[in-house]
Amino acid sequence: MGKKYDVGILGVWTGCNYGSIATYYALHQFIRSEGRSVLMIDKPILMEDDVERTQTHARRFGEEHYHISPQYRLEELQKLNESCETFVIGSDQVWNYGISRNFGKAFYLDFAARDKKKIAYAASFGHEVDFAPPGERRRISEYMSHFDGISVREADGVRLCQEAYGILARQVLDPVLMAHPAIFEPLIERASAREREPYLAAYILDPTPEIREAILYLAKKLGGLKIVNLLDGLPWLFERNRRLMDLPNCVENLQEEDWLYYLSHADFILTDSCHGAALALLFHRQFLLLENEARGISRVRSLTGLFGLETRLVSDPRRIREDASLLERIPYQKVDRILWRERKRSRAFLRDALNAPKLSYRELEEKNRARGWAEDMFQEEGMSS
Repeated sequence: MGKKYDVGILGVWTGCNYGSIATYYALHQFIRSEGRSVLMIDKPILMEDDVERTQTHARRFGEEHYHISPQYRLEELQKLNESCETFVIGSDQVWNYGISRNFGKAFYLDFAARDKKKIAYAASFGHEVDFAPPGERRRISEYMSHFDGISVREADGVRLCQEAYGILARQVLDPVLMAHPAIFEPLIERASAREREPYLAAYILDPTPEIREAILYLAKKLGGLKIVNLLDGLPWLFERNRRLMDLPNCVENLQEEDWLYYLSHADFILTDSCHGAALALLFHRQFLLLENEARGISRVRSLTGLFGLETRLVSDPRRIREDASLLERIPYQKVDRILWRERKRSRAFLRDALNAPKLSYRELEEKNRARGWAEDMFQEEGMSS
């Protein structure tokens, strides 16, 4: 660890979630394309038997593509100040309190020294509400006020930053959409998967009988497409989800490269994953996105709303059998105009945050505090720390 890096990226890239892996790869590649050296900060040691510290498909991918820090305990993360000049947190649900609380205040970069630049890129609360208890919000707000750049992925995130924390934030694209799709081509070329006939890719995180029936209906309705089932990336859930799906062609030992191949070549995609839909957009695939309340509806509504594709979001899979309009072609010429505009804005935010001079804590507080926000808001709402 004697080497110095321009940027250290912290987040959930070690998690066995295909969309999250793609997100951090896209963020890593963009920052590198800006001429910066990048260190991927390994998941802090929370428990000795943490599966994500073992050789999962996510870790295999990371070891092939990144410079990775040692594994530190939470109280040791300040050692990273010796290696990195700037710290970036995000993207994905790093500000979902149900996740972030497991990492102390590391996801608010509490370990970063005062002279280090701190940036949040496309951080997500995951839901339309903030789950942090009132007593935690003051501390979190203080850490957020010292960021050099704050951006979130969803419109609800902008609102939550202001209402719950008194912080100004900008909405930006998830890194997979900020990046040019060409960055994924070398990965897709390395895939072991190959399909010779047209197919429907069903990327379903939480199978139900209703979703199974929707898959069978769509495959038949779309001309007898072959069905390829892509399940949740958590290896210990595979057999359970395969039984629940109860369909052939559930891909075993699915690697990131194969996942990208199947999504980029599918004739149609049915998914209950926000990242599944984002990749469908990026690759110009026809798709339907199922609401998954347990995993958060805010982000899928934010995604479809941004691109004017609210009709592709389905609250009940049984509706797929009843509403023929759901299979109308997506107007990708219109989508691409929006994507080009938002990609330009998102890149500008991150580029400017990386290039801007380091400000003092007082200057950062003045920059980040929402206008009209008062220090006593917590006391008034019973939010004493």
